[in-house]
Amino acid sequence: MRASPVLSALPFLVLASACSPGYEVAQKGRQFVTGMDVTTLQSCAGIPTRTKRLDARTELYSYEIHYERTGGVQINLPIIGGGFSAGGSGNYCHALVRVVGGRVEGVTYTGDNDEMLGKDGVCAPIFRGCLREYEKSPEVASTGRSANR
Repeated sequence: MRASPVLSALPFLVLASACSPGYEVAQKGRQFVTGMDVTTLQSCAGIPTRTKRLDARTELYSYEIHYERTGGVQINLPIIGGGFSAGGSGNYCHALVRVVGGRVEGVTYTGDNDEMLGKDGVCAPIFRGCLREYEKSPEVASTGRSANR
């Protein structure tokens, strides 16, 4: 008896639907805010959770997000001397934004921020507002970006 084409494709459809666009959003957000001036960054991403001045021209901004909902299925298997988890996803992200001379020079994601399939996906909401603002009106959002980008 042959399986129907729909049933044959089901494992691939489940895998494709499980691939969250969170990774892509996090990467696009990182690229988009690089070169942006601080005022524009704060107008779309919000006020940073913490800031640290490194020198007269350089600051670090920390944007943090914590999820209670981690998605997926998490299985904890106890083992003598510890254990390990299979499945699930991370539940927090710190986006460290390096600002030099009033412009974003780089973004680094840290924390337990990997999704079940894809890294940094938990970080997606941090700069999602910036991407959505750009989608609404590219010319307005681009005014805060460096001319050489």
